[in-house]
Amino acid sequence: MIQLVVTFAFLLAVGCTSHTQKFSLKPVLEVNEHSMTAKEFSNKLARRLKDLDALAAKDPATNQRAKEEILKAFIVQSLTLDWARFQKIVVSEDELDKEVDKIRSGYPDDLSFRRILSQEKMSFSEWRDQLRYSLIEKAVFKKLGEKVRSPSEEEIKSYYNENKENFRRKERIFLRQIVVDEEAKAELLKTELKKKDFAALAQKYSIAPEAKNGGLVGWIEKGTVDFFDPLFSLSVGSVSVIFKSPFGYHIAKIEKKSPPLILSTEEVKPRILQTLKAMKEQAEFVSWLDLQLRSAKVQRDNDLINAIRVDTRGSND
Repeated sequence: MIQLVVTFAFLLAVGCTSHTQKFSLKPVLEVNEHSMTAKEFSNKLARRLKDLDALAAKDPATNQRAKEEILKAFIVQSLTLDWARFQKIVVSEDELDKEVDKIRSGYPDDLSFRRILSQEKMSFSEWRDQLRYSLIEKAVFKKLGEKVRSPSEEEIKSYYNENKENFRRKERIFLRQIVVDEEAKAELLKTELKKKDFAALAQKYSIAPEAKNGGLVGWIEKGTVDFFDPLFSLSVGSVSVIFKSPFGYHIAKIEKKSPPLILSTEEVKPRILQTLKAMKEQAEFVSWLDLQLRSAKVQRDNDLINAIRVDTRGSND
């Protein structure tokens, strides 16, 4: 079995192995008082590319894109931390410990949790620092969000009118079904339906999860479940022929039908509110970030960044 290992080399003009340690401690990026060393940068790049195959991991375009994403994330993180400090936004040790315990409780045991960190080549302290930052970031975004004005009725109406096609709903049917594991059973039930209630038979004989609710599937939109699509030609009250799917043999009853239509403003208002609020929050964040960048001191060592190269090697298990 070939195992992919991602390693990094510092290919500066000096090119000497004895200088590797020296260059690994040099900053590739400085933002105000924050800095990221070449070693830290390399570790982040390794982590980002670890799931790619050898060819993709060494692709220059993939490398460059990953590098720029890491640099951008560090700039945003640094500016966020500076602004949080200015706004006196802090995460106490108690808050952090509670969040750590909450996340760790999602693992079977501590060994499983530590194994995940090991796979990510991340120490517990590094993970804890990242968690602290994510909590600070969440608090910063919340504070920025407080500046966002709720969408007005006029904005909601305007968005609806400009995006009506996004609120088009396809034809729907409201159905019940009986599902059994043998065609012979389905044939017998089909006969029984001439004199007995569909829901009662579904509750008694169907093997599908909705059997307890009398086989009630509810609304199905055309095109969402291929083996239900032929049912759209049936009229309300009709019972289908027996048809097969990967789940068994089905008999369906059409209880309601709804033609294709464009949903009203009121029906989609919650969705529009969520969309508009997200757009406003994004605009607020972009404006805030631009303001922070204008007053920040950012220095990057492009020669050092470009000199960090991805190597791969395979090993037989």
